[in-house]
Amino acid sequence: MKALKSLLYLGLILFFVAVFSAEARAEASATEITKLVGGENFVVAGIAPAGSEVLIYLDGNFVGQAETEIISNQAEINFNFQYKGDKLADGTHAIMAVAKDKTSLVLSAPSNEVKFTVNFLPAPTLIWPDEKTITAKIKPLIVGLTKSGSLVKIFIDGVYNGKTGILKHESDTANFAYEPFLNLSRGWHEVYIIAEDSAGRISQASEIMRFNIELPMPAPTMLAPVVNSNTSANRPFIIGLAKNDSKIKIYIDKKYNGEFEVKNHPSGTANFAYKPAKPLTRGNHLVYAVAIDKRGKQSDWSNIVYFLTKDSVIAESAQEEKADTVAKIEESKEAPMINYGAPIISESSGVIEKELDESEAVKKLSQQDEAGLEKIKNLIGDNTAEKEKNSQGMINEGKLNQGKLRLSLALFILFLVGVVAWLLWVNRELIKERQAQNETDDKVEKDKNNPTAGGQENRLL
Repeated sequence: MKALKSLLYLGLILFFVAVFSAEARAEASATEITKLVGGENFVVAGIAPAGSEVLIYLDGNFVGQAETEIISNQAEINFNFQYKGDKLADGTHAIMAVAKDKTSLVLSAPSNEVKFTVNFLPAPTLIWPDEKTITAKIKPLIVGLTKSGSLVKIFIDGVYNGKTGILKHESDTANFAYEPFLNLSRGWHEVYIIAEDSAGRISQASEIMRFNIELPMPAPTMLAPVVNSNTSANRPFIIGLAKNDSKIKIYIDKKYNGEFEVKNHPSGTANFAYKPAKPLTRGNHLVYAVAIDKRGKQSDWSNIVYFLTKDSVIAESAQEEKADTVAKIEESKEAPMINYGAPIISESSGVIEKELDESEAVKKLSQQDEAGLEKIKNLIGDNTAEKEKNSQGMINEGKLNQGKLRLSLALFILFLVGVVAWLLWVNRELIKERQAQNETDDKVEKDKNNPTAGGQENRLL
């Protein structure tokens, strides 16, 4: 009996030892996930104990068995698995692997859990600015690409700064340019972006880019425009000072007008004079400039200079026509050479029989001069007549305009008088109506207060 009990105890001990050793082996031989490529058809890879099968679980559910590859002279095997099941929902998913011994069918402990996100809205692409960007703007443009039909949220230095509207393009990829709503400080900054579509799906963050906002280049100094003999009043010289090796951009009335490079000066500060590309219209104007260095860094606006242009474009064209007319007159002043002719000599005696009279030559010259002067007078006379005609036309037109203005003023005054008279008449009628209403009310009130007196009066009558 004692021997039987001893054998029973020994069997129980061996059974528990076997169970505990199996559990120990299972714990020691767990699989390990070393690689995961997330997405709709995710791929997972790792290592497992030799002589085992690898089972893959997605969100706690078995989805398939991995393929294994034996590694020579090692106690481990490689495994890989690609998901080809149903379409995954948007959101975060968890994957893990379990090894099963082919002989004992003992399962190992689960591997480390690896999470990944499935989202059909791709992350946007940030293009500019980056570390190579040279800028001094405290509100630099942030440029990038995103999927059409989505908006972009911008984060600067880890803080939400703003967002774009819904961006669309027929190519299915839209571009954007965003300007920060607050000024950024000088120095280094980080920026990243996130896309969101109309369904509320949010993409992963883009790549983080770093950029530096440098100190600005010195702005040009603008001086008052100058008009001299080399230009006209409607194309004045825009003058100023700027740093050497600068490219200057000129803006007139807040519109780009032209650009040029300054001529360096030994002092380090160059002066410049710019002539507008086209004549300016009559009236007030403003001008300012910005400077750009060789690296492309742009300065702030210069000081703004206001100036007045009195002459119009028509005046300049008239001056050019006048100059052409004067040039033609000057050319006509040159008198042709006069041929006095040769004297007549007798063939028999060799004596000069007839010599051209000098007074006759002078007379011919005078006649030619008078003819030329007459042409000039006619030309001047015609121009004078034309000018008088134009002046007379302008005077008549001015008188006509004044007459129209007086007539309009008279009609307006009559209209005002009519309106005032109508208002007075309406007011008087309202007063009359009010008085009549008051009298009627008083009479009714009086009748109510003295009903007996009213009856007596009726009886007496």
